[in-house]
Amino acid sequence: MTLALIAKQQPSAINKLFALKNEIFKEGALSVKDKELIAISLSLVMKCETCLETHAQAAKQLGATIDEIREAMLVAMYLVGPSAMIWTPVIDEILGGKL
Repeated sequence: MTLALIAKQQPSAINKLFALKNEIFKEGALSVKDKELIAISLSLVMKCETCLETHAQAAKQLGATIDEIREAMLVAMYLVGPSAMIWTPVIDEILGGKL
């Protein structure tokens, strides 16, 4: 089941999900950029390619450098091992600056 299908069938649930996201991804003790870098690490741990692309693009739009993104990825690799960084060519695109 895709998010688009769920949104069509049960829009109130998806609206609440996005409300939660908007509440979490706002400036607070951590900047939004820092939160996106954390989300990049978690995306690698979860092996969610869509999440990785989404959060890497958001981090770049918020001014994250390739070095910051790489370090966020290395944190994930440290915690779960090299498998966090070898499963998708999207990583090469992100670190190569093409995303």
